[in-house]
Amino acid sequence: ALFLKLDKIMKTVCRVLDKYKGQLRQFIVDDKGVVLIASFGLRLSFFPNMVAGKAIPATLDIHKALNTELDVDSRIGATYGKAYCGVVGGLRRHEYAILGPSVNLAARLMCSPQNRGIIVDDSVRLE
Repeated sequence: ALFLKLDKIMKTVCRVLDKYKGQLRQFIVDDKGVVLIASFGLRLSFFPNMVAGKAIPATLDIHKALNTELDVDSRIGATYGKAYCGVVGGLRRHEYAILGPSVNLAARLMCSPQNRGIIVDDSVRLE
């Protein structure tokens, strides 16, 4: 049953990200629960009005779909900023990563006790 639920979460999130041209970077289960890292604007895929027209609507749709379709309570931290996107690691073990202050802030916002659903930082509001 757990694997089926995780599969439904993954499919739901990917469906919404596809609609808004976002990319899923990571899907893991750890001490915070199920954690997904998504991004917009990778691989030269910048769009006019990317934050207001793509990222924020996708965030709202993901949150709503997880709750209404799967009865999953979610916490989302959304930030905007430059980040390193590329390969990290050595020759034998490496992976694609997204690293930077805005990524770390998104994780802290997600885990914040004040987060009752979605928290965005000031850079998102200004964009």
